[in-house]
Amino acid sequence: MAAFEIGITKGNYKNEDAVSRVIDYICRLNKPEQVGGMGVFPLYVEDMVNQFLAVKRIYHKEEGKQVFHIFISFEKSLGFTVDEVMEMGYEIAAYWGYDRQVMFAVHDDTQNIHIHMAINTVAYTNGEYKAYYPIEDIIEYVKPIVKRKISSKWFGK
Repeated sequence: MAAFEIGITKGNYKNEDAVSRVIDYICRLNKPEQVGGMGVFPLYVEDMVNQFLAVKRIYHKEEGKQVFHIFISFEKSLGFTVDEVMEMGYEIAAYWGYDRQVMFAVHDDTQNIHIHMAINTVAYTNGEYKAYYPIEDIIEYVKPIVKRKISSKWFGK
């Protein structure tokens, strides 16, 4: 594994409960201190779901793909802490967060600590619908964030 990997989850997320299912999955560890977001108040799952859906209703964009779901996994040997990954989560969320609602959670329940992110397909600023983002563009945005975090760590040298 490189320093990080990004994946776009499978699924078309066009079903009525897609937002609820994705956000519920992302928050499944029940660790509110590991949940963050931009354009939402990340307090309770139901509230975040309602906030995503309210934007869709306001702009009459309730059809099509409901949510964009990605994950970013970090190489275990980097030794990132939950707090460090949370910091990066906010920086990464900014890729979408100035016009889209983004919620994320850090998962530390597998070998590699990782972030799951849900991005609203409807912009809260103007109602623009966008259901897909090229993974290459996301990778290029994330690279310097991870590089800065790696360079700020002390590896005993």
